[in-house]
Amino acid sequence: MNDTATPCPICNNSNAGLMEDQTREKLYNCPRCGEYYLAFRAGSQTLNVPMHIVSGITRYHWDVYKQPFHVTVMACESMDELRKLVPFPIPGATDVRSKADLFMQAIRRKTRYLGEVMEIDSRVDCAIGFCENAHECDFCLDFLLNQDLVVKIEAPGFGCPPGYRITPAGWAYLSGIGADVLPQGFIAMAFSPKEVADELNMAGLQKGISAAGYAPRRIDSKEHNNRIDDEIVAEIRKSRFVVADLTDKNAGAYFEAGFAMGLGKPVIWTCRQTDIDAPGGVHFDTRQYSIVPWTEKQWDDFSRRLTLRIEATIGHGPLKDNRA
Repeated sequence: MNDTATPCPICNNSNAGLMEDQTREKLYNCPRCGEYYLAFRAGSQTLNVPMHIVSGITRYHWDVYKQPFHVTVMACESMDELRKLVPFPIPGATDVRSKADLFMQAIRRKTRYLGEVMEIDSRVDCAIGFCENAHECDFCLDFLLNQDLVVKIEAPGFGCPPGYRITPAGWAYLSGIGADVLPQGFIAMAFSPKEVADELNMAGLQKGISAAGYAPRRIDSKEHNNRIDDEIVAEIRKSRFVVADLTDKNAGAYFEAGFAMGLGKPVIWTCRQTDIDAPGGVHFDTRQYSIVPWTEKQWDDFSRRLTLRIEATIGHGPLKDNRA
């Protein structure tokens, strides 16, 4: 159906359009927020989260997953509630590194070949980095410029937005902050209940990754002095792939898998069979992927199938011939 011109209820952009007007929710298309569903009447509810955060969520969801995010009153009750419902990280207000990374990932997604210039209009593309306005967007882009990760190409026409091109250093950064990608598979999983988690980790995930010829890496198995989130990000960047276990809708696994996907790294999905069978047992965005299921006490069968999935997706690892 054709769009009906209307201001965006989230960011008030005048170039937005109403695509569907259903009884319970409306589908909007906005240059800043992307496509999203809104399940309440604009102005009728008092929301407890910043609107530029909601704009960032809907834009990321549309750009990465190609599906409209459902904005509801319940989702916007608090930032904690939003983080439970959103299958990707929401950067902190002053986390310039994470916000700049989102712009790098966005430029990479659009880039078809090395050296291509991608246009960024800070007035609407500020939502890419969860930025409040164009000034904050430009600040994050300046961070990338100062790190020599991108170069800025001024537009020839007056008033036209500039373009950005990823530098060779930027491509190296995207593959692991200048460090070599190691032959390791990062494990994203919950740590409780401890007995089941330990069995899943040791007898299932680690065994399956090792048999494929890669070194398994779980964050609690490595000593570190940095914040856990920083260490997770660093290890994912250095990993060849990520194995994400979605059992019990573990928010951390969704966070880590989403970050890895943004970097272009393969993600192998696993989950307890009963969760897969249950309605809403896994987030609807992951149902499109083939998930390797597991059942307690059947670890040998699960690790074997995990090995086959890794080898079919990525290939034999360099450590395979060194293992018994």
